[in-house]
Amino acid sequence: MAKFSPAFKLGNIEVDPNTDQLKCGDKLIEIQSMAMKVLCYFCEHFDRLITRDNLRDEVWKNTATSNHTINNHIYSLRRNIAKLDPDVKYIHTVTGGGLSGYRLSETLTYYDAETTASTSLESAANPAVETLSNDNIVVIPKQTRPARRILLSTFLCVVLASIIGLYHFYKPVLYQDVHLLTELAGREQAPSVAADGSFIAFSNKSSGDTSWELFAAKLASPLNTVKVFDSEGNYDSFVSISPSGKKIAFHRLKYGEEGIYIAAFDSLNLQASQERRVIPLNSHNLSPAISWLDENRFFYSINEASWAPEKIFLFDTVTGNQEQISSPALRSNGDFANMVSPNKQWLAILRSNSLGGSELILYHIATKEFINTSVQLTNQRLNVSFSDDSESVYFVDDMGYLSQFDIENDESTRISEDQFVGYWPLKIPGKNQFILQQDWGLSSLTTEIVSFKNPVMGGDGSKNLVVNNGLSIRAIEGVNDNGFIFVSVKPNHQIELWRYKDNKAYKLDQFAEKDAYRYPLSLNWQRGSNQALLSVEGSCRSVNIDSGKDTPLCPKGEFLYAGTYSADGQAIYFAAFDKKQSKAMKMGSSGYPIESLPLLDNANMVQDGGDGYLYYRVHPDTDIYQFDNSAGTSKKLINRTYITNGYTTNDFVVVDDGIYFMDKPKGQSNAIYYYDFSTDVVRYLFDTPNLYPNIVLSDDYQFIYLIQSAHNETGLLLVE
Repeated sequence: MAKFSPAFKLGNIEVDPNTDQLKCGDKLIEIQSMAMKVLCYFCEHFDRLITRDNLRDEVWKNTATSNHTINNHIYSLRRNIAKLDPDVKYIHTVTGGGLSGYRLSETLTYYDAETTASTSLESAANPAVETLSNDNIVVIPKQTRPARRILLSTFLCVVLASIIGLYHFYKPVLYQDVHLLTELAGREQAPSVAADGSFIAFSNKSSGDTSWELFAAKLASPLNTVKVFDSEGNYDSFVSISPSGKKIAFHRLKYGEEGIYIAAFDSLNLQASQERRVIPLNSHNLSPAISWLDENRFFYSINEASWAPEKIFLFDTVTGNQEQISSPALRSNGDFANMVSPNKQWLAILRSNSLGGSELILYHIATKEFINTSVQLTNQRLNVSFSDDSESVYFVDDMGYLSQFDIENDESTRISEDQFVGYWPLKIPGKNQFILQQDWGLSSLTTEIVSFKNPVMGGDGSKNLVVNNGLSIRAIEGVNDNGFIFVSVKPNHQIELWRYKDNKAYKLDQFAEKDAYRYPLSLNWQRGSNQALLSVEGSCRSVNIDSGKDTPLCPKGEFLYAGTYSADGQAIYFAAFDKKQSKAMKMGSSGYPIESLPLLDNANMVQDGGDGYLYYRVHPDTDIYQFDNSAGTSKKLINRTYITNGYTTNDFVVVDDGIYFMDKPKGQSNAIYYYDFSTDVVRYLFDTPNLYPNIVLSDDYQFIYLIQSAHNETGLLLVE
C-alpha cells in the first residue's frame, strides 16, 4: 500500500488529502472527505480492480453500506474531476467475465519533502521497480525503462489474446459505464428525450420547500440547463416532447389549476410559452404518464377517482376529443406507464396486477389489440422505452438490471451487469446510450430517523439525528425501554427489520427477508410483550422484537393493512377494501375470528385509545374521528388537510391526554400538532422537513421520533 504525502498528482490533477482539495491549472475545488478517502483508496490500490466490497470493508468499514451509497460517491467524484479535466476519464467501470468494479486509468505521481519521484500504473507489472526505504516514494531506475517497455508490450499482447479468447465464453456487456448527466441542486425526475436525440426535458425540485419545475438541456452540453418557464410554484412534472420537438405536454399541480397542459416549445432556446390546460385533473392524479403519437395526439393515463385503476386515453389536442384505450381490472392500480414506439406501431404499457407487481402489455395501435408478454415484475416504480427499430422494449428487471425484451421472440435478456443503478430507462435515439433516473425514492440515504424534544412536555422542539443505517427507512414503531423498531427498504425492494435500543441501531437477523414483502407496509407493537405486528402486502406477520423471527398471522384470502393491536392485546384492528371502499375489520390476536365493523364504515386505520374509545381515519379523507364503544356513535375530532400515505398506522398517536398528529394545511409547512382532549384545542408544535407519516413517542413522552429525508441531491444518469 502506498503512503501518501500531503499532496500527490493523478494525471493532470493535483490532490491534497489534508485539505480535501483538487487542483488542475488555475481551477481549484473542494470535495467531500469521504470522496477524498475513496480517491486515495483508488490510488493506494492502482494496480488492481477495486470492488464495491473492497470500498465497503476498507473505506466505509461497514458491511451494511449499500451500493447506492457507494455509487453516489463515485458519481460525485467523477463529476468533480470532470469539472477540472473534462477531456480525460479518470475512473473506469469494469464489468464482464464475472468481474465488477472500478480502476484508475491515469498516471499517478507521489511527492515527498526531500525527493520527488513518479510511477505510472504500468509499474505495477514491472518487477524491476526499486522501492526506497521511505515507502511513500517509488523510483524507476533509468536503465530498466527499455526492458520495462518490452515487458509491457509482451504483457499487453497476452492480455489482448486473453480478451479475444474470452470473447467466445462471455457475452459482451453493452451498457456498463455510468455518469451523472445533470447536476442541479435537489432532485430530477421523469425525463423525456427529443425524437432526434438532441435535447431532454425533465422536472427538478431544488429543496423540500420548493415545487417541481421543468428544465431542459442539450445532450451535447447537459450541464447547461435552462428553466422552461419563468414562473415559479407551478408543480410541473411528467413532461413529454412531441415528435417534432416543437410542443411539450406536461402535468401541472398548481393549486386550483391542476391538469395536463400543452405548450409551444423553442428547441433552440429550450423554453416554452403559450401553455394551456387541455385536460383538467383532480389532485389525486399525481403522475399521469404522457406519450405523443403524432403532433396533435398523445396517450395519457389517469384514474378517474381515487379508488379507481388508472386507464389510458388517447387525446386529440385539436378537437379536444378523447378515446379510452384500456380497461384494466378494478382490483389493480391500472396502467401507470405508456410509451409509443418510434414507428408508431406499438404502445408499451406497464399494468399493475392484483399481487402488487406489474406486467408489460403491448397495444397494437392500428389493430387495437392487446398482447400479453412474458415480462412480469414485482414492483411498479418503473418505466419503459423502445429501441430505435421498435423491435425491442427496454426495462429494469426485478433484480435491478437494465434489460431488453425482444418483441418477436418474446424473450428478455440483461444488457448490463450493474444492479440498481436507476430506473425509468430512456433510450437516446440514434445512440447506444440510456438516461436513467437515480432512484431517490429508494436511495440509500433517502431517509433517517430524528428526534424532537417534545414541546408538550416542555421541550423546545430542537432536532437531533438518531439513526442513519445507510438504507431507506419506511416505517417505525415505538417499543419498550425508550426504543423502537423500524423497517428499512433495500435497493432490491426487499425489507429488513431493525431495532433501536440503548442508543444503538442493529439489524434483527432472524427476520426472513422475502421477495414478496412489498407495500402496504406498517408496524405496530403489542404493549407489554416482545411481539409486534408487521402489516405487509395485504397480509400480516407476528414479529419478535428481540430477534426479528417472524411467523404468518393473518388468514389467506383477505387483503388487510394498517394493523393495530387493541389496548388489551386480545384483538387486532385492520382496514380492508370492499367494493372500492375501505372498511374496518377486527381479528383475534391469534388470527381468528375475523369480522367486519359496520359502525366504522370507510375507516382505513383504527387505534384503540384504551379509554372506551376508538380513533380512526375515513377513506379517502385524512380527518380523525372518535368512536364511543358504549354508545356506538362517532364524532369528528380533528380536521386535517393532507398526509402522504393512507396505509400507515401512526400518522397520529393517541395518548392519555390527547392526540399527536401530522398535517400540511394548504399553503403551510409540514408540521406536528397536538390535540388536547380537555380543551378540544389543536396546538402547533413544530415544522417537519417532510411528511412521512410515522410518529413515535418515547416511553416518557419527552421525545418525538420522525422520519426525514437525508439525501436530496440526485440527478439523471447517462449509461453507455
